[in-house]
Amino acid sequence: MRKFHYFFTAILGLCSYLPGQAADPFDRTQRQSELQSETRISTHTAKCSFNEPVFAIETAFDQLKLVGVVMYKQVPEALFLDDRQQLITAKQGHRLGQESYLLQQISKNGVRLLRPKTGQCEQTESLDVRF
Repeated sequence: MRKFHYFFTAILGLCSYLPGQAADPFDRTQRQSELQSETRISTHTAKCSFNEPVFAIETAFDQLKLVGVVMYKQVPEALFLDDRQQLITAKQGHRLGQESYLLQQISKNGVRLLRPKTGQCEQTESLDVRF
């Protein structure tokens, strides 16, 4: 009877532990490695061609929501959620969305993006996004 009790307790503990594990974007031990995040990068094939990596190219920028920033050492990161609730991690110099907004600056209160003007790739407008 005692062996059955230990076995049952072990199985119950294991079952309750496994489904409860979720990816925490603020836990640096669970973050994606650079190699995994590079697989999300797509090339931009629109009127304007850019050299910077573009994230969430299939999603309009209006559908992206800034949910947080990570200020870790000298490499700040911005965290966005798309319409499918997928987390997108971008650094300064990366581009976001179908419109290819350039992530210019990341601060603790939000981000500053540069948006190319319609039909004029070299001219940009500044856009501040706060959360």
